[in-house]
This record gives sequence, structure tokens and C-alpha cells, in this order.
Amino acid sequence: MTNISYNNLLKRIYHFLILLVSMAGYVPKNATILRTIALFFSIAFTIYLVNYQPDNFHLAVWYFILNEVFYLSFITIVLSENGLRHWFIRKWGNETEGYLAYEAILGFLFYHNQLSIGYITSSSPESLFLVIYEEYLLIILAIPFICGFVIKIWAAKVVTIEIYYWKDMFLGKKISDFVVAGPYKYFSNPMYGLGQLQAYATALWFGSKYGLIAAFLNQFSIFLFFYLVEKKFIQRVYQKKGLQPIPIQ
Repeated sequence: MTNISYNNLLKRIYHFLILLVSMAGYVPKNATILRTIALFFSIAFTIYLVNYQPDNFHLAVWYFILNEVFYLSFITIVLSENGLRHWFIRKWGNETEGYLAYEAILGFLFYHNQLSIGYITSSSPESLFLVIYEEYLLIILAIPFICGFVIKIWAAKVVTIEIYYWKDMFLGKKISDFVVAGPYKYFSNPMYGLGQLQAYATALWFGSKYGLIAAFLNQFSIFLFFYLVEKKFIQRVYQKKGLQPIPIQ
């Protein structure tokens, strides 16, 4: 392998890892001391749950409910046409700083949204009866898990991390050209749809009916947000001007 191809490979791996970290809730290019502290506290909380409260199902239920309410309420209240996004911009003095403050909060909620679903799944194993040997179950569930994971990452890469964080909705204007590439060639809504398959596959692997319920409620909620808020934005900003909308997530 030549130095050039080796460097290209390292660069691709680096950008892939940056994308993963950004999707998880921490955008390195916009890192601040406060964001980093919040990340360390979130990781410490994750370690605490795993090591000291692994089977606390009641805690998992309340954690999931509270996070889901805060997450969906936040994006709905902030990203609506006359939402709190205007307050963020006024409070921080301009669109750039206002967006970064919003992104920091949303990233924190992204992290705990994913963690809460995983926690409720792992804390309620074998509540779903499955008469399948583990070896066969692993093979069966590996396919939807990998598909969901790949589609979500692929979709985020195509639309950019800014669209993943709904930057266009926060600013109330178009920030990129219409893109029909990657999974958007084949699906109209890959991130909200098939991109959630890994949550269901994980719940089935643990045999957790509560994990399945959490995955469904989370997906239902994000589709509800799309139809109540995001679709109106797409129609108002893109379709009204005779433009094609950017790919929905």
C-alpha cells in the first residue's frame, strides 16, 4: 500500500469516527469547554448505570420517559416557525452563536436519547419470549442491525451533520442544495425509517419487549415531529419557492 493510499485510508477512518461522534451528540469542530464537561458527565453517568444500576428497570423507565419528553419538546418548541430559535439568536447576539448554543443542548439530548433506549433494553432482558437458539438469533438480527446502522450513518453523511442537527430549520432557511444521493435515491425517509432498525434488533437480542416499546415510541415521536413541524418547514422554505426539499431524515 502506497503512502498516498494509506493516508487516504486514515483520513477516511478519521472522518468516519468524527461523524459517529457528532451523531452521538458531540460535534468536535464546535467543541467548547462546557460541551466537553457535559460529555464527560454523560459518559460518567453511562458508566454508573452499567456498573451500579444495570438491572434497575424502574429507573430505566423514568429515564426514558423524561428524556423523550425533553427531547421532543425541545426540538418542537425551538424549531417551530415562531419557536424559541428566535430567542436563541437574540440571546446570543447572532445566528451563529445562537445555533451553537442550540446545537450543544440538542447534542446532549441526542446522547441521552440513545442511551435511555439502550438502558431500558438492557435492564429488561428476557421479558420477551423467543424460542430461538442464540446462534440463530444472532445471525437473524445481525442483518437488520447492520442495515439500520449503515443506513443511518450513510444518510447523515449525505445530508451533512448540520442537517442532522436541523440547522436549516433553526435558521429558517435553506443551507444546502437539494441532494438525491446515497439512501435517498431509494427511500424518502431513511434516517427516521430504516435507520432505526438497530434499536429493534438490539431489543430482540435482549428479548426485551420494553426495549421494543421504547424503540417504537421514539420512532413514532420523531415521525410525529416530522408531520407536525418539519414537513411544514419543508413546504414553507423549499416547495413554496418551487424548489425540491432537501432529503428528510
